[in-house]
Amino acid sequence: MKYALAVSLLINTSVVFGQTVPQSPLREWSVRTATFEQPDSKRMEATTVDEALAPFYHGVASGDPLPTAVIIWTRVTPATEGEVSVRWRVATDPALTNIVATGTTAARAERDYTVKVDVTGLTPGTVYYYNFVANGRASLTGRTRTASTGTVPQARLAVVSCSNYPFGYFNAYRAIARRNDLDAVLHLGDYIYEYAASESSYGGQIGIQLGRQHSPDNEIVTLADYRTRYSQYRLDPDLRALHQQHPVIHVWDDHESTNDSYTDGAENHQPNEGDWTARREISKRVCYEWMPTREQSDGRIYRSFSWGTLFDLWMIDTRLDGRDRQVTLLGDQSTPASRDSLNDPSRRIMSAEQFVWLTNSMSQSTATWKVLGNQVMFAPVRSNPVDTAFLFDAVGPFFAALLRPQLPALQAVNDQAFQGDVWNNYPAQRKNLVQSWVTNNVGNVIITTGDFHSALAFDVPALDRTDNDGPNRAVEFMAPSVTSANFDENLLSVPTTAAIAPALIGTLNSTLRKNNDFAKLINLVDHGYYVLDLTLQRAQADYFFMDTLLIRSPNERFATGLAVQSGSATLATVNQPSPGKPVQDVPAPEVPNTATSVPRTAGPVTVLSLDPMPADHMITVSWIARTSNPVTVTLVDMAGRTVRSVVEGMASEGLMNAVIRVHDLAVGSYQLVFNDGITSLSRTIIVSR
Repeated sequence: MKYALAVSLLINTSVVFGQTVPQSPLREWSVRTATFEQPDSKRMEATTVDEALAPFYHGVASGDPLPTAVIIWTRVTPATEGEVSVRWRVATDPALTNIVATGTTAARAERDYTVKVDVTGLTPGTVYYYNFVANGRASLTGRTRTASTGTVPQARLAVVSCSNYPFGYFNAYRAIARRNDLDAVLHLGDYIYEYAASESSYGGQIGIQLGRQHSPDNEIVTLADYRTRYSQYRLDPDLRALHQQHPVIHVWDDHESTNDSYTDGAENHQPNEGDWTARREISKRVCYEWMPTREQSDGRIYRSFSWGTLFDLWMIDTRLDGRDRQVTLLGDQSTPASRDSLNDPSRRIMSAEQFVWLTNSMSQSTATWKVLGNQVMFAPVRSNPVDTAFLFDAVGPFFAALLRPQLPALQAVNDQAFQGDVWNNYPAQRKNLVQSWVTNNVGNVIITTGDFHSALAFDVPALDRTDNDGPNRAVEFMAPSVTSANFDENLLSVPTTAAIAPALIGTLNSTLRKNNDFAKLINLVDHGYYVLDLTLQRAQADYFFMDTLLIRSPNERFATGLAVQSGSATLATVNQPSPGKPVQDVPAPEVPNTATSVPRTAGPVTVLSLDPMPADHMITVSWIARTSNPVTVTLVDMAGRTVRSVVEGMASEGLMNAVIRVHDLAVGSYQLVFNDGITSLSRTIIVSR
C-alpha cells in the first residue's frame, strides 16, 4: 500500500480534533519555511495541441540507446482513416544536413498510429538528430545519443519517477530538457496514472482547479482508455520537451497498469472492471506503443544496457513479472498466516527466470559500476517504533492527549507505508539477491529507485537489518516524484491532519533517522529529480528540487549531493553538484526546422483518435476543441440522416472524449460531424462485424 493510501487509513481511524481547519489542496508547504502559495485563475489551462506541430502533435522521442542503435518514435494524428506513410531520417547535425540513416515506415491504426524505428549502424557515444515527415509536414527534430564503449571517463543520467498529471505541472521534465550533457534519462515508472478525473480521485481536486483533469474522465480500463491517457500526457509541452532532447530508458511500475499491481491482480482492480489479465496485457501493449522502448519477442520489459567499462545498467521489472501478492497484515496487525507468508523462502518480487538473468549477468559484469533501474524501496527500512517524544513535544499537550490513543493506528500506517508495497514485503528474495553479490564479489552496486514520492538515500546493508554484521553491499538513491503527492500534501489535504502536518512530518523524519542509521538522506516534501554522475572513481547523485508545481516554471534549486567512492558502499554528503561534462551538446531546435507548404486542416476541432477502427460494438473518439463556441457532435449515415447525437453544444475548449455505441447500427460507413455553428469537420467511421 502506497503512503497516500496509508495516510487515508490513519485519517479514517483517527479522531476529529474538535475543530475544522479549512485547507486548500493547492497550498504548497515547506517544513523549512512554512510558506503557502495559492494559484489564481490566470493559471488555469486545458489540454490542447500546438497546430504548428500537425500532424505530429505528440512530438518525437528516442530511447533504449545501444552503442550502435537507438529507438526513435513519433505519432501521426491522421486526417483520414487508413495507413499513413512516414519517412524518417537521422543526422549528425540539428539542421539534418549530414544524413547518416533514412527510411520509410507506416503509421497504422492497430498501433494507434505510433511509429517506432530501431535505427542501427550508428557510431558509439555519438549525438544524433532525427525527424519524421508525413503528409508533407515535418515533425520536431529530436536529439538522441548512442551508448559509449571502451574507456568512458564520465556519464550522466537524470533519474525520475511518478508524474501524476492533475497534481501539477511537469516542471522537472522541462528542467531536465534544458540540460545538454546527459547520456539518457532513467524513468523508473508511474509515467502515467490510471485514476479518474473526479474531485474525489487521487489528485482530482487539484486537477480541476488547475485545468489539468485526467482524460478520459473515468478510471482507465479499456484499450481506448489507456491510449487516450498516454495521448494526454504526451501532449504536455514539458514532457514533450524532455523526450525531444534526451533518450529515455523506461520501465513500468504499478500506475502504468493500476495501483499496487502484481502478476495476478492489483489493489485497484475490481471485479466489475473485467478480467485482470486482459487489463494487464492492455496496459503493457499501450505502454509499448507509446514509449520508445525496444520490444522483445517474449514481451518482457526487463533488459540491460552497457556504457563501456564505466557502468552496466539493468532495468528490472518488480511489478508484473512474477511478483506475488503483497502481504497486508503487518507489524502488530500480523497473524501467524501473514507472517508465514511474508517469510516464505519461495516468496518473489520477480520471476525466477528474471532473478537468474539478473544475478548471472551482474556476476559476469566487469564494468566499474553496476546500476539497477528498480521500482520500489529496496533498503530494509524500519519505520517503528514511532518517535513519540518528538511527536508529543511538537504537537503540544492538547493534541498529544488526543493522539495517544491513536498510536497503534499511526504505527499501522507506518507498517503499511514502509513494509507493504516495497522489497521489505519480499525479504527472502531480497536476501538472496544481496547474498549473490556477496558470493560473487559484486561490488559498486547502485540501486536507483522511484515509486515513493520522496528523496531518500541509503547505504544498503549486506544482509537483512536483523543480521547486519557485514559491510554495506550497495547504495540506494530514491527519486522524488515529478508531481505525485508527497507526505505533506497528503496530510495538508485533510482538515483533521493539516493542523499538525508539520509535527507529523517532523516525527516521521525523526523516526526514520533513529531506526535506520544507514539512512543518508530523508526528504518527504519536495518534488524534482536527481542527476547520477558516474566516473571511474566515484558516483554522485545530485538532487534538484522544483520551486513550484502550480505554474509552469523550470526554476530549480540544488538541494544536496551524495557520493560514493569506487570500492566503497558508504555515502557521503557533498555540498556542490558534480561538474558537468566539459563539452555540452547542441540542443534540438524548439520548432520544426523543415518548412512545409501543407496547411493544417481547418475546422472547429482536431480529432486525435477514433478507437477502434473499424468498430463493432463501441468506439471512443478523442478530440481537441479549438473554439470557445459550443461544439455539436453527431453521427450521420451516408444519406445525411442523424443516427446518434453524441454531444449537444458543449462549450468547452481543450481535450474531450466520448464513447459512441454502434452495436445496433447496420454495417457500413458513417460520418462523425463536429460543428460549432461556423465551421464543421467530419471523419469517417466504419461499422464492421
